[in-house]
Amino acid sequence: MVARIVVCARVIVLMLVVDSLRADAPGFGGGEALTPGLDALARGGTLYEEAICSAGWTVPSLTAIATGTFPHRVGVARWRHPFPARRPTLFTAFAAAGFEVHSFFHNPRWAFANTQARGTVGDSQDAEAVCAALRAPSGADRLVFVHHWWTHLPYRTEAIPRAPWRALCSEILGQLAQDPDSQRPRWRRAYLDTVEYLDSELLPRYLDAAHSGGDDVLLCVTADHGENWGESVPVGHEVGHIYDLHGRWLTDDTTRVPLVFAGGRRTDPVPAGHRLSGYARGVDFAPTLCDLAGVPWPGPLSTAQGCTLIDRGVNEHTLRLDGESLAVGLRLGVGTDRDAAMTVTSNNAIVPAKYPRGAARMWRRYSVRSRSGRYVWDGVDRTRHEQDGAGRLVSMGLGSRLRSALSPGRGAWTEMRAARRQAVGPGAMVDKDQFPGLGDEDTGLDEAAAGLERDEDLEASMRMLGYME
Repeated sequence: MVARIVVCARVIVLMLVVDSLRADAPGFGGGEALTPGLDALARGGTLYEEAICSAGWTVPSLTAIATGTFPHRVGVARWRHPFPARRPTLFTAFAAAGFEVHSFFHNPRWAFANTQARGTVGDSQDAEAVCAALRAPSGADRLVFVHHWWTHLPYRTEAIPRAPWRALCSEILGQLAQDPDSQRPRWRRAYLDTVEYLDSELLPRYLDAAHSGGDDVLLCVTADHGENWGESVPVGHEVGHIYDLHGRWLTDDTTRVPLVFAGGRRTDPVPAGHRLSGYARGVDFAPTLCDLAGVPWPGPLSTAQGCTLIDRGVNEHTLRLDGESLAVGLRLGVGTDRDAAMTVTSNNAIVPAKYPRGAARMWRRYSVRSRSGRYVWDGVDRTRHEQDGAGRLVSMGLGSRLRSALSPGRGAWTEMRAARRQAVGPGAMVDKDQFPGLGDEDTGLDEAAAGLERDEDLEASMRMLGYME
């Protein structure tokens, strides 16, 4: 459905994507974290109780959120993969509707730079820069997209140099491998502390800044994926990489995310106090946010040009989107009728730093969460995992040995095989020198002030995360 554009007071749209925030961490999700700010947003808006991320780790999940399309059909699993020319994104949709677009990432040199259409870019670790974008008295509607980072391993609430960052991650992973029973509670608590810091220190600043000019404010709070500390790792495996905390094992811990919409235009506010059932998917977030903001989705096809783009034959007739707006049901207080949701993960999450060019090997592990349970299929090693409705592993092995036992998931296996057949491989890696410089006028980011002059340090940490080769 094409949304209407409402001409009225200015609106500020804040999309806050919190890295690694599992659905059951905040207070409103029944979690241990003390999050009165987030809880108030959930009470004052609409909460989806069964939101599932569309990819298992950050880069493909953010790609799914921004494009409203599963990442295996976009072909981007790291920031240096070329982006399909003409494919629209959340950023291009809002820009085409006349919004200023500001995007903040913890790795602004690379995040969505392949699209060449991400608006004014900043570092999400710079809270004052985020606030400045939210309160800028420019007289224009604004989208401010923030990928909050400090809830990610190593769970620190300050920007730290890359070398000690890598050392801390390695130390924590080693502790989880060597003594998981005693270390899991410790690092879970450290994680919850970062969630509480976001709630008590940053969220109030962001909300105050957004409301400072008297504008209408529409908020979406969600996550790129969840987190675990080894408790969901299959028997016989131990924590050995960041991908064991998320990305590799597709479980409820790592794929269920919070999803809250609140505020909105005074003429069309998000209903308050609703907790909606039914599966919401990461690919649904962008079309829903656009609909609530009165912005047509997907809007016109992108006209960006450059060497970081690849021809995928996208045009007005061939563009295919997976996401659907949830706004109609949201306004009526009705949950979705979707009875399953799929999550995809890429080869590098199973074999770190390995990005095959072939589609079938690049996009190798798929999961479908349904009412009957969760079904996970690895199309490369042919293993299948089944989890029951509570998320507990009940069987795993080769597909040929499980077919009769997994009859309730017959439709899930069919869906996953079909998804793998639709997958497209990544294009040739784009040379880093061909990416737009962060000091260029179109980004508005002072590269040196953001501490991004340490290229080797930054790239080493990106490789550890799997964002680069």
